[in-house]
Amino acid sequence: MIDFPSVSITHETNQFDVFPRVELITDCMSKKNGIYEVLCIVEKGSKQICPKVFFSELSTQNSYMIHRHVLDILTTQTTSTISLNTNLDFLKSHYIEMLLLEFECTKIIFELVETSPLHTIIQINDRLNEIKANPRLSVWLDDFGTEHANFDLVNLVNFDAVKMSKELFWELYENDKLLLKYLIKMIKRKANMMVIEGVNSFDKYIFCKEQQCLMQGYFFSENEVSAVS
Repeated sequence: MIDFPSVSITHETNQFDVFPRVELITDCMSKKNGIYEVLCIVEKGSKQICPKVFFSELSTQNSYMIHRHVLDILTTQTTSTISLNTNLDFLKSHYIEMLLLEFECTKIIFELVETSPLHTIIQINDRLNEIKANPRLSVWLDDFGTEHANFDLVNLVNFDAVKMSKELFWELYENDKLLLKYLIKMIKRKANMMVIEGVNSFDKYIFCKEQQCLMQGYFFSENEVSAVS
């Protein structure tokens, strides 16, 4: 089991404690060397803070401190690709190059958790292409189906992968599998890979296997930690 020490971050005079953990992204329940996404629990005193909001507002320097902290630990325990959630400002920053130099043997995915207007993302499309040109880096779009993560963005930005939110997946899986299959097919025409969040049962696993998607969710939780080696 991976034991991540917490990280204390000062943001706008407030003190936050960040507790990292990992989840497995894979295409097979028997695969032991998948992608490990770093997720975090954030607390201010005894109160939990929404991680998505916290990281979207965090300074690039503080984001770098957290990313470096988890990479320091994970790179001693796994050679797998590591996925980090980040915002648009971090992707624009020089901290990307700093992480590359410090962890020179590690493949890193930056998952864009984006609430910015579409035109703001399009303005840095050249920077995204510059990042993706490095063979050790990839840029994914997180939570397709929420906020500004929609077809408008997928049509205009060439992401290496798109992750469908578990809410959208669950809704369509229960109520309209034909539409779900169509959405997956359309997104895979725009991105190299499709990742489905919220896979929490064997029947959902089989469905995603049939659609040739990567998967993440409770169904793989027993393998998340033990698979790291």
